[in-house]
Amino acid sequence: MYFRTDYIILRKVPFQESSLVVSGLSPEYGRLDFLLKGARGSGAKKFPFAGLFRELSVEFRENPSGTGLLYMKSQEPKCSFDSIAQYPENYIRICSWVQFLLKHTRPMLAVERTYAALRLALARLSSGGGEFQLAAAELVFLHESGLVPDMDSDDPEKEKILHRILDYALEPGSAEPVFSPGFQDKLIQWIRALSRYAENY
Repeated sequence: MYFRTDYIILRKVPFQESSLVVSGLSPEYGRLDFLLKGARGSGAKKFPFAGLFRELSVEFRENPSGTGLLYMKSQEPKCSFDSIAQYPENYIRICSWVQFLLKHTRPMLAVERTYAALRLALARLSSGGGEFQLAAAELVFLHESGLVPDMDSDDPEKEKILHRILDYALEPGSAEPVFSPGFQDKLIQWIRALSRYAENY
């Protein structure tokens, strides 16, 4: 049985002499790991899509070899976020976060909101955005995973702030929430603290 989904490549690892294992995220199927045979050999030009932070539409199934890695039957390029490499700080930030994502997502477990936030964060960071844009995407994953504590019902302003950040992380046309620099820093540190908690969850 074949499945079709969108997919963003988040990691590439050499495998044996000429192959690659690519890991990434799908909205409907969570983390997916594919074995690309021959991707590092003389025919590597056949695999131009196998780059970090490239979005594909893929058709896949379980690998008949029984390795646990998936077999990619076909792929169609959708979008490339290669230009993030022009912003080294953003590239380092997103690389750190995707390691976290790959560790805390599972195959066949949908992460539709996280995928949308990841895609939008890549677009913003590829255009010169900064730390807050990524922190907003991180908050979406934490919220979708049930790791954001309930807001104090006696302080509805906190709930409003939470949803302003989530809406910004998920809606391409949403304006960045306006906070004072000091308050924005506190929000980023709060999100980072939740992520550290999730490491032990």
